[in-house]
Amino acid sequence: MSEIPNAGEFLSSINNDKGYRVFKLAIVTALFASGFPQIKFDGEITSSAKKYPILASYTPAINDRVLVAAVSGTYVILGKIKY
Repeated sequence: MSEIPNAGEFLSSINNDKGYRVFKLAIVTALFASGFPQIKFDGEITSSAKKYPILASYTPAINDRVLVAAVSGTYVILGKIKY
């Protein structure tokens, strides 16, 4: 058995139990004309209409599984998760 947690186990260990999530997982469902990704958070039915900032090192593509972090009342897309 691996000692390395999968993405879900990692998030569960970091997020607290008061309903606030520091990190979330999402899927890139489309790209806005500006190149920013449109994402659908895990557990939600529809994609968000909001443009979330991304790190400069990440180039989004449709169907990317991404890790997002709560920062100053919004989320920042940190990058693609590779399995």
